[in-house]
Amino acid sequence: MCSNASFGQGTTDQVFPDGVWGTYTQNVEVNLDGINRTDYPLIKGVSLIINWKNLEPESGQFEFDRIIGERLKSFVRDDFYCYIVVWVSSACKKNGSDVRWTHSPPWLFEKGVPLVETKKSSSYPYYLDDDYKFYYYRMIDSLGEYLCNLPPELQKRVLFVQSAEGSTGDEGWYKSDPVDPQYEITHEQWTQFRIAAWERYKSALTRNGKQEFYLLINPSLKQREQYEWVLKNSHKVFGIKEGSFSHGFHTSFAKPRLADFIQLRNEIEARGLTFFSRGEMNEWQRNWIGLNPAQGLYWSAIYATHNGLSMWNLQYEAAEGETYADAINFFNKYAAEIKPQEAKGAFCALRRGLDAADAETFPESIYGKADQKNAQRYLKIVEAFSEYGATAGDIEAVTGGGMASRRRQKPNDVGWEILAGNWQRHLTQIDPEETSVAWWQVDKSIYGRFARGFDPDNGKDSLLFDLDDHFFGSRFLNGTQAVVVEVTFRDSDPGSWKLVYDATDGTMKTAMEITNTGSGGWKTKKVTLDDAYLGNRGQRGADFILVNTGGTNCRFHMIAVDKTGQ
Repeated sequence: MCSNASFGQGTTDQVFPDGVWGTYTQNVEVNLDGINRTDYPLIKGVSLIINWKNLEPESGQFEFDRIIGERLKSFVRDDFYCYIVVWVSSACKKNGSDVRWTHSPPWLFEKGVPLVETKKSSSYPYYLDDDYKFYYYRMIDSLGEYLCNLPPELQKRVLFVQSAEGSTGDEGWYKSDPVDPQYEITHEQWTQFRIAAWERYKSALTRNGKQEFYLLINPSLKQREQYEWVLKNSHKVFGIKEGSFSHGFHTSFAKPRLADFIQLRNEIEARGLTFFSRGEMNEWQRNWIGLNPAQGLYWSAIYATHNGLSMWNLQYEAAEGETYADAINFFNKYAAEIKPQEAKGAFCALRRGLDAADAETFPESIYGKADQKNAQRYLKIVEAFSEYGATAGDIEAVTGGGMASRRRQKPNDVGWEILAGNWQRHLTQIDPEETSVAWWQVDKSIYGRFARGFDPDNGKDSLLFDLDDHFFGSRFLNGTQAVVVEVTFRDSDPGSWKLVYDATDGTMKTAMEITNTGSGGWKTKKVTLDDAYLGNRGQRGADFILVNTGGTNCRFHMIAVDKTGQ
C-alpha cells in the first residue's frame, strides 16, 4: 500500500512539501545520467519522462527498477523531486532513420496494432484499436502497482503522475491527418479515449479507496466533457500543463489565454482544490531567444512567474551549473506564491508591451485597421516608440499564429493580444503611462530588455507603487514587522532619485537617496524598513514612490519587497 502522507494523505492536510515549486529540468529518462546536486545546484528537481518502448521493451517485461527505482534513489540523495510521465507515441519517422522521437514499443505492431501513417513526418499507433487499449491499460496498471509498493522514502519524491494519451502528452492524437481515412479520430472519440485513460490511471493509483498519487492531465478546456471530468474526479489537486506561459514572452493571444487561465484557477480553488501548473522552455538556444539566452531566459522566468506557473521546466543543458542562475533563482523565489498573505515576496518588473489589438490605445485612424494580419499597423506602432528603443524584428511572425510568434527569428516589442503592462506579483505600479515612460532594448544585460524611467520634459517625475493590502495579512503593516525593499536601476543614467515610503509617523519618509555614478551597468540597492505603515497614504494612494531629484531621466528595472524572517 502507498505511504504518501507528506503529500496530504494520512495525518496532514498539506498537499505538497514546502518550497517544492520552482525550476525543474525537462528530461527523458535516457538523458538523466549526470543530473545530480553538484552539477545542478539550483534546480528543485527533474521531470522523469519515460519512453514506453524502454519501460516495456518486451511485452509484459517491465524495467521499473532500472528506469524508475534507481532514479528515485538518486533523487533522495540529491534532494530532488520529480514527476513521472510515460510517453506512448509517436511510433516512427517515415524515413525510418530518425528514431529520437520514437516512444511506442515496436512489439505493439507485431501483435497486430495498426501503424497509422500521417501526411507529415510521424506515424502513430491506432489508439482506438482494442489490442492497443489492452496493452496501454496493462502498462498503466503495472505502473500504478509498482509505484504504490515503493518504500515511502521513494514514493514521496514523486509529486505527481502525468497522463500522456497521445504524442508527448499533448492534447491531440496525431500531429497531422492520417493517410488512410479509416484511422481518423473525431474529437468526441478522443475525448472518450482520454477520459477512459484518466479513469484507468486514477484506479491504478488508488489503494483501499484512497488515491495515493496525484494525477496531472492536459485536458482541452474547450472540450467541456473533459473539463467536467477533471473537476469531478480530481483528488485534492488540479494540475494542468500550460506551455504558452513558459516558452518566452510576447507570444500572440497571450491576453485571452491568461484570462482563461486565471478564471480556471479561481474556479478550481473555489471548489477547495489546490491548483498547480507547469510549462516547458524548450527553445532557449533557438530563434530570438538564442540571440541572447541569458536575457531571454531571465525575462521568460519573470513572465512565467507573472502568469502564475508553479513549475518551469528548462532543458537540462540550460539548468546545469549557474550560467543562468538569475533566471532560475528568480522563478524559484516567487513560484506559486499566488496568495499575497502567504507569499514571502512581491515584485514589479517595469516594462511595456505594445499590443496592436488595442484600438483604444492605438486608434485605427492613426495606426491603421486593427487586424492581426495588418503588418503596417505593427510597424507604425513601433515607429511611434522607436526613440525609446522599440523594435519589430520579425513582423511576419507577428502576423502568423501563436506558434509563429513564439518562434520569431528576432525580438518583437509589438504583438497581437500580448500582455501590455508590467510583470508583477503583489506590487502594482499606479498609472504607469501617466507617470513614467517605457524603454525597450536598453542594453544586452539581463536587466536591459525592458525598463521604465522618468520623463521630466513631460512632467513624469515619480513612479508610484501599491503593495497588495493583504500582503502582510492585514490592511496596514503599521510598523509591526520589518520589510526589505530593493530597487534595481541603471547606474549609467546621469541623475539622482530617492525612494520614499508610507511610514508610521504619517509622512512619506525617505528610505534611500541615490546619485547615479555613471559607472555603467545596473545596480541593486537594498534597505530594511522598521517603521513602514503602508496604508496607501502617498500620492495617488501609493505605498512606495521613486522620486526624481536630479531633473534628468533615470531608468529602473524592478522594485521588490520581502517580508523579513521568511
